[in-house]
Amino acid sequence: VLYSITGLSLIILTNNSLTGTISTSVGNLDLLTDFWLSDNNFIGSIPSEVGRLSLLENLLLEKNQLTGPIPSEVGNLQSLNFTTLSNNLLTGAIPTSFFSLPNLEILYIENNTLSGNIPTEISNAPELRDLYLTGNILSGEIPEIPPGSLLTLEELLLSFNNLTGNMPSSICALRNDTIPSGSLISLHADCVIPPEPPEITCAVGCCTTCTGG
Repeated sequence: VLYSITGLSLIILTNNSLTGTISTSVGNLDLLTDFWLSDNNFIGSIPSEVGRLSLLENLLLEKNQLTGPIPSEVGNLQSLNFTTLSNNLLTGAIPTSFFSLPNLEILYIENNTLSGNIPTEISNAPELRDLYLTGNILSGEIPEIPPGSLLTLEELLLSFNNLTGNMPSSICALRNDTIPSGSLISLHADCVIPPEPPEITCAVGCCTTCTGG
């Protein structure tokens, strides 16, 4: 019944004990700006029909038991500003389509079982402020970013993954008085010693918190 009320702009049902799956009929709510289902017991996958919500600004699905991949159709959400899918059981790669969204400022997808590399496309996100990737099984090296990108980024959390190599100097530069200047305040990575060398090698003054992955 809920998904048949096509005039809805807000669905805020956080912190209940709701169960079941997220209906594919959510895609019919073309006026929806806020979809909040955090802190419930939803199972199943995030339906690709979410990508039809062209006015959606805030997508909060954290702390459920959602499984499967994040649908690439999230790249259709041109109004999206804030997304948290944290603390679920999501798998697969991080959709590169997230980073083409013109208004996305906050992306929390930590504490899932996402795998693969960190997309090089992160540098395309024009307004990204917080990117939380902690507690997944991401692997490979952290990508370099072109000069002048991610200047709005304030928090980049990468701890407790399987990432290796050096923290790119282009990301460390966001912590310094670069021209144009970056905004990076918090940079977390698996750079604790031992082991020697650590999983991620950070230059002095670069990472703000070192953990052991």
